[in-house]
Amino acid sequence: MTAPVIEVDDVWVRLRGRTILEAVSLAIHSGEFYAIIGPNGGGKTTLLRVILGLLAPCRGEVRIGGSTDPAMRKDLGYVPQFRSFDFDYPITVREMVLSGRLGRIARRPRRYGAEDRARTEEALDTMGIADLADRQIRNLSGGEQQRAIIARALVGDPKALLLDEPTVYVDAPTETQFYEILDGLRDRMAIILVTHDIGVLPGHVTRVACLNRRLYTHDTDEITPDMIEAAYRCPVDLIAHGVPHRVLPEHSREE
Repeated sequence: MTAPVIEVDDVWVRLRGRTILEAVSLAIHSGEFYAIIGPNGGGKTTLLRVILGLLAPCRGEVRIGGSTDPAMRKDLGYVPQFRSFDFDYPITVREMVLSGRLGRIARRPRRYGAEDRARTEEALDTMGIADLADRQIRNLSGGEQQRAIIARALVGDPKALLLDEPTVYVDAPTETQFYEILDGLRDRMAIILVTHDIGVLPGHVTRVACLNRRLYTHDTDEITPDMIEAAYRCPVDLIAHGVPHRVLPEHSREE
């Protein structure tokens, strides 16, 4: 069996005297759509930062493709939280997507070549925004901007795509289209989605885990009451009409 694309082994993170992640371990293989849910402040973004090499754990390790070599992070594509982008920056969609190739350029000075431009056109086509390539990014709708962000992550040919709260600022029809696109990418890579909103989980997620400092999972695509109560630290009712499930708003997190 091939090595997991991503392995997190007994990772602990402490920041400003507070434990953010405690004994977190997981393994994600190519073709998986792995969702990590949990309350705000539960450590989801911190876990992504550790995987990406942006934050060093105080204990444990992360392996990409079976290796701890930091250079392997080039095989990861990252879509940060939507609000972290400055969409007023004067850049076209094509220029924005092309900039995602910088990590693949080893020569100095860094100059884009024919392959970089070909990969950019392929990513634009994959996300269905080739006709928007010459538009200013600030002139796109929220859904179009989201597609451009993902195209930028895809242009580096990642083996895993990490998404942090990717649908917070898009409407329901756009969200549906977004998940359909992700489902189509699974034959090429692993997909890791983190969110605080249980209600966004699509039916094609292959595994679900709950994170609130510790990781709770049964390694299935189902959200169980035990997982939710352990992560949210409160009594929880699940509304289940097939998929998705959600936590009722009147329950508050236990301090």
